[in-house]
Order: sequence, then C-alpha cells, then structure tokens
Amino acid sequence: MKQLNTSVRQLVLLLGLTGSLLSLPAEAALSAATPAVQQQQACACFEVTVIGQGPAVILIPGLASSGEVWQSTVEALKNNYQLHILTLAGFAGVKPLPADAWEKGYLQTQQQAILQYIAGQQLEKPAVIGHSLGGYLALALAARAPEQIGAAINVDGLPALGALFAQAAANNTNDNTADLVSENQPAAPASFDPMAMAQGMANNESWHQRIVNDMSRSDGMTSGRAMGELMQADLRPELSAIRVPVLTLGALQSGAPYTTPEQVQANYEDQLANAPTALHRFAFAADSKHFIMADAPLWLNKQIQQFLMENMAGGH
Repeated sequence: MKQLNTSVRQLVLLLGLTGSLLSLPAEAALSAATPAVQQQQACACFEVTVIGQGPAVILIPGLASSGEVWQSTVEALKNNYQLHILTLAGFAGVKPLPADAWEKGYLQTQQQAILQYIAGQQLEKPAVIGHSLGGYLALALAARAPEQIGAAINVDGLPALGALFAQAAANNTNDNTADLVSENQPAAPASFDPMAMAQGMANNESWHQRIVNDMSRSDGMTSGRAMGELMQADLRPELSAIRVPVLTLGALQSGAPYTTPEQVQANYEDQLANAPTALHRFAFAADSKHFIMADAPLWLNKQIQQFLMENMAGGH
C-alpha cells in the first residue's frame, strides 16, 4: 500500500470539526475545586481561567477544544506560575465571535486580543503555550510580537498547514486512487464519525469522548472558517523574526499508520527551518498522536517545565 502523507490524514480529521452536526452532552470545565478566577475578554474573543501565582503563562487550546485539555499541565505548573487558560470564541461552548469581528479574520483577531489581554492584565512578558491552532498562534506571537512575550511553546502546530497539504497532494498526483486503500486497510467511512476522528488524534481511549464532547459544543461555522484560515496561512517567511526562545513539541504518530515517524519529523523540521537555530529547538513524542497531553502527559509536562525553568525569570 502506498503511504499517505501525514498532512492529508490530519487535514481530513481537522476538516471534520463541525460541531453543529453533533448533539452530545457538554463536558465539565476545569474542576470547581481548583481555585480559579473566571474572566471574559472585553472583545469576547475568549474566556480565561486564572490559576496560581508567579511568572505568567498563557495556555491556548486548539481548534474546537477547551482549555480543559491543559488540565494535567495546569496541575504540574500551578504552584510556580500564574496560569491564564484560554478557551477561544466559538469553541467548546464559548460564544462565537460576532459577525463584525471577522473582518480581520479569526487568527489575526485572536492574536490582537491576546496582546490586548497581556497589556490589560499588565503581564510581564508571559510565556505562551499553544496546541495545534494554539501552537500556530504561539509561533505567530513569537515572530510578530517578541517584545510582548518572553517565550513560546508550540505543541504539534504547524506554521503552514496548507503548504504541507499541497505538498502531499503533489506527491500523490500520479497515484491510482485504488492504491490508497490496501486489502488490509478499510476505507474511510462515508459519513462523519466524530469518534473515529478522536481516535485518530489520540491513542488514549479515555480522551476520545472528551475530544468529541468539545467538538459537540463548538460552533461549526467558526471551526470551518478558522480551519480555512489555517490552510491559507503561511508563517514560514516570518519565523526568522523570532527573538524569544521557542520550543516545538511534535507528535511522531500523527500520521500513523500511513506516514512514518521519520517522515513526520522531517515535515516539522522543513516547516520550521526559518526559525533561528539559536532560539528554536525541537523535541518529539515518539508514541503520541496529535493530542500529546492525552498520550504522553508526563513527557509533555517535563518538557514544558524544563523549558520554562531555563527561559522564564522567576520560574521553578
């Protein structure tokens, strides 16, 4: 069987994030037992939960995800950092952006809102940690606003998802479509299957339903438009402007079983080649799919803690 590029499979998964097709019960927010302060951003671009004291860290989830995906990371960091845990507008039960807020696009609006939040809360060069779409935002802020943040961690996000998809399509141009499905590999189901999608993004079975629940509470229009913007975005030329430490954490099983871990790693290294090597480094989760916090939480949190200790003033 001919292999499919990891971007093709991941794109198929992400394009299915249409929460309006689902009718599943909502998932609980971060535990009420955790001391937290709920805040609403003035522009209604996101909701924030603030936990802990110390150097500021902003945690951004991905497309159609809630801030609850960071729960294990919050537990690991809350005693030493002030954590600002976002859930973006239109995702996981948060009200979508109003129509007039889309003029600049979802990604640009969120970047500006995060910078306004940093200024309004008087956060002193916080670290920004993002997963997937949140990882793209972390990279964008590191390249475009290095004077306002202190460091960034990109968790399985890409600076140019559309370019990767285009490359995959070009590589498969001459493939016979019959070759895309082997005798031992069943064809993709014709109907939208959110559970199958969740299974493709995490090995940890206990996470599958919570991923589906977040999708069920997300606005389908927001998910579709935000995904469309990610497909058109290309941060690669701007990565050379990064002036703060950046860590990229990649999931080497994101393309399994179609793409080898070596190919996934090569895609990451190619996409982020313009980032200054003195400021940017990689680490890869060998056995994890897209939701590293589901499949390798201890590894993820160790990487984050070490990076923050090395690059954040007052970090522990």
